[in-house]
Amino acid sequence: MPQPNVILEALETILKSQPGCPICHYGRQTGRKFMDGILYESVNDYGLRQQLAQSLGFCTFHSQEMLTFPGAKLGAAIIEQAMLKEALRQIDGMTRARRPRFGIGKKNVASVAPPDEQSCMVCQFERNHERMAITDLVKHWDATWAEHLQNAGGMCLQHLAQTLLLAPKPMQQTLKQMHNTLWQTHIAHLDEFIRKQDYRFQDEMISQEEGLASRRTIAILTGEPRSNGAPDS
Repeated sequence: MPQPNVILEALETILKSQPGCPICHYGRQTGRKFMDGILYESVNDYGLRQQLAQSLGFCTFHSQEMLTFPGAKLGAAIIEQAMLKEALRQIDGMTRARRPRFGIGKKNVASVAPPDEQSCMVCQFERNHERMAITDLVKHWDATWAEHLQNAGGMCLQHLAQTLLLAPKPMQQTLKQMHNTLWQTHIAHLDEFIRKQDYRFQDEMISQEEGLASRRTIAILTGEPRSNGAPDS
């Protein structure tokens, strides 16, 4: 488990270099490192393969992300071959299973559902590290952290809510006031963007902030967008 100072150092670097929710960015960062370790060190580990078989591999995003690690195509091929064999085994089991009176039972259908964020081990690894980062941020919160967060544009809704549940009242007030100011600014940018779509005001220039307001609002409400780079050729 990472030591608190390692987490805080990573958060500080993120806050100074990337706009948007630092907890989202930290989760993505730790998840990518975790997958890197799987691809290069653990693809033939029997225990890991058994865990993956329970969910038929990773979620859609992390399955695609495997192909973006330079030189990791062998690891990806080994994992996906094992998962495809497991999928065939499950399908074969469904074929042999006694059919319920009124068609295929829900239990059998669910057993071959594609992996999602709830079953993906990398998603769960990211969520765990996001919670650790929030815990350490609350423990070490001060005016400097508040300034860094303000400059980065604040947190997404989900991580702000999680932080408020853990934060003492003074920190809660600071975070609420900060995000009220930040989000009201986005609302104003959206309002201007909408207004300028009216033919009467189409000659008015749309600012960069107004043009990006919808994108930033989506990130606030749903989390920072994932980006896994271009596939390795």
